Amino acid sequence: MFEILPNPSLEAVLIAGRAVLLIGAFWIFALAFTRWRRADERDSQALRDQLDRAFTEMRTLHETVTVMSARIEAMSERAETDSRRPQLPAVVANAQARGYDLALRMAKNGSAVEDLVSNCGITRHEAELLTRLHAAKSQPEVAAWQARQQQQVAQAPQQQAPAPQPTGRKRGSLLSVVS
Repeated sequence: MFEILPNPSLEAVLIAGRAVLLIGAFWIFALAFTRWRRADERDSQALRDQLDRAFTEMRTLHETVTVMSARIEAMSERAETDSRRPQLPAVVANAQARGYDLALRMAKNGSAVEDLVSNCGITRHEAELLTRLHAAKSQPEVAAWQARQQQQVAQAPQQQAPAPQPTGRKRGSLLSVVS
């Protein structure tokens, strides 16, 4: 059966071997090239998707900046119109602060509670507090009232029950509960 085939020469076998190796190398190169191209297409698609997301985010940021710019302009216009209006609340706050300062000075100088209420525009309770705090040296009745308050505070701890004597046992232990 093998007698039909001619006996190949060594040179023909080497040429056939080179041809097979060359075809195998081209086939491996083609396979590698197609895999490289598919990977490149996947990377390109991922890059396009990322770029699309970035553009979408940039559009939303642009819209946000536009809205914020409009709000800032509206606020600056409101600030300009507010600056043109008379500043009554600030004047009232300054007047109240000046009233308290005046009441404090009057209380230190020994003025009566009624004088503080009528001249400084503060409430009666505020005037009483200022006179109690700052007029003790100039008004004897206030000094006497403060002395009574201090005596009551000093007597309050004495009227309480005496503190228990420490027994040397830890608090919450079984021995402290039993005895």
